[in-house]
Amino acid sequence: MPSLADAGPDTALGRRPWIAKLAKYSAASLAGVVSSTSTLFLMLEVFDVAPVPANITAVTVGAVPNYLINRAWTFNKRGAHSFTREVLPFWGMAILGLIISTFAVAWAAGRYDENTLILMIANVGSFGLLWVGRFFILDRLLFKPLADILEEHEDAEGHFHLHTEAAEEPSR
Repeated sequence: MPSLADAGPDTALGRRPWIAKLAKYSAASLAGVVSSTSTLFLMLEVFDVAPVPANITAVTVGAVPNYLINRAWTFNKRGAHSFTREVLPFWGMAILGLIISTFAVAWAAGRYDENTLILMIANVGSFGLLWVGRFFILDRLLFKPLADILEEHEDAEGHFHLHTEAAEEPSR
């Protein structure tokens, strides 16, 4: 079976690059889940932190490797990080996940007497709801190669237009 790193054009993965990308995204997500759930467990069981602040810390810790692994490995982005095209939207999605998971953890803490396993399930389950949507946002918007973006906005003469339609000539 070919590895994800060697998905050349003559392999099943090479003919369907989105499958390889989705598999890499899944692995990167797993790294984020391991980081966040480990942190959540430590915060709850070792440091006896309340569920909501423990969840906020865990989500923040898990988002860092998730962003870095996805950017470098899944989407093959190198060089400087674009604050407006990459960092800000990624953290916006992370904050959305944080809000949803915090509500889920707070609800589970009240309902299940702060049971650590239930709180961890509430945390992971919340991000599972967002997982598929995040892949398509990351793939189609955040880490889309600049060349693809420019190609979409180039006219037949090689001029770039940042609007969906060419600017109209003023009426005389």
